Amino acid sequence: MASAAERALGKLLSKHRTDNRRRGRMAVRELLLGGLVTAAAVIAFLAGLPLAAAAPVLVLGVLELWRGAARALDHRRLGAELYAVRERGFIHRRAGKARAVRWEQLASVRPVGSGGRALLRLFGRDVTCVIRLDDGESLRLTRFTHDADGLAEALAARAGTRDGARDLTPA
Repeated sequence: MASAAERALGKLLSKHRTDNRRRGRMAVRELLLGGLVTAAAVIAFLAGLPLAAAAPVLVLGVLELWRGAARALDHRRLGAELYAVRERGFIHRRAGKARAVRWEQLASVRPVGSGGRALLRLFGRDVTCVIRLDDGESLRLTRFTHDADGLAEALAARAGTRDGARDLTPA
């Protein structure tokens, strides 16, 4: 049921849920894989494989463990997350708390460039865009959010507008 603050933002246009179960499954998978690869590298080194051959495998295993730990922390810390786009703003729900954001409070929506995306993905921090609010707070929109690209485009089109209306026709 919508709260008074949510109803004040107008009619619901779309909902975008974060798939936290998928994040948890990926964390478990990455932790298991990282543990197996790390153990295999240590066993290979103890069995007489030269350090130069075992070290890259060990590094890959440790990186995968780090990636899985980062994703497991996000799974635990963030929990279920929801973005609800409404006529005069959007609602962000996470960890049992909801925040209503009017369009004029939305300072910017900055997509994360593809240049650093591979490194971010390697460390389990794949972010589609960063949503900045006028009070300085920022929200991360990840690939675990349903239709993250569509949500980012909808928010970017309305950022800083008074009523959310902006001419989106190409020039």
